[in-house]
Amino acid sequence: MDPDEFDVYPISHNGKVYNLITAFDLSFQEVRAMLDWLDERGAFRATPGDDFMGPGKLFTLTVLGVTFEVDVQGYEVIVYRRSP
Repeated sequence: MDPDEFDVYPISHNGKVYNLITAFDLSFQEVRAMLDWLDERGAFRATPGDDFMGPGKLFTLTVLGVTFEVDVQGYEVIVYRRSP
């Protein structure tokens, strides 16, 4: 995937502002379900390992029948793959 294909979408959800970085067309339902899933698992919290390994955390998740592979860096969510 070419990095030039990615677009940045600021998303306000549950009182927080995220940057969704993706080359895919996603529905608002998918985005909100993805953010809820990640938040429930603490994906946006800083950990002691962030200083050593960097802030990125990789996740594979399925919401609303769609599987996503994402990298979470603070409040930036980079979507690398979307599979129905």
